[in-house]
Amino acid sequence: MAEEEEPSLPLDLNSSPGTTTVEVARAEASTRKERARRRTMSGHYDELAALLPDLAPRASRADIIDDAIAYIRALENMAAELASYRAVASGRSRARDGAAEMVVSGETSSFAVRLRAARPGDLTRVIEVFHQHSVPVLAATVVRNGGEAAVTVTTAVVAPVVARKIEADIVSSA
Repeated sequence: MAEEEEPSLPLDLNSSPGTTTVEVARAEASTRKERARRRTMSGHYDELAALLPDLAPRASRADIIDDAIAYIRALENMAAELASYRAVASGRSRARDGAAEMVVSGETSSFAVRLRAARPGDLTRVIEVFHQHSVPVLAATVVRNGGEAAVTVTTAVVAPVVARKIEADIVSSA
């Protein structure tokens, strides 16, 4: 009697003896899913990098994330400043001359003050109020139009209680 050979199943080089075909198929499916996930993530990083101005070519993923965070913070600061300009321009100030409006975005606060009777030294008087409350001023502008002035001040984030005190002092000094 001739010995009959058992039919052999194709062996995966990554499988160990005793691994079933089902286990090998699951492992291959898992590998395919992981490759697809990595391709998707790579595409997302490429898309994010394309949205960032001044990003070095062939930047690392860490550089892409760092630049994206910095860019988003800069946009938040710009949005807060624009919101304060818009508040002054639209005349939404809550009270008479010297009323202030504050917008907080990210790590900055922007104050907008409308002064109906513009006088020399308006910007200095407003900045002195922030100095009295130990709030560092990051940027300040004054715009005059006829007899009115709009003063905007950008600072680090200010607690609401301090902001109300600053507003009251600005109104009393205006």
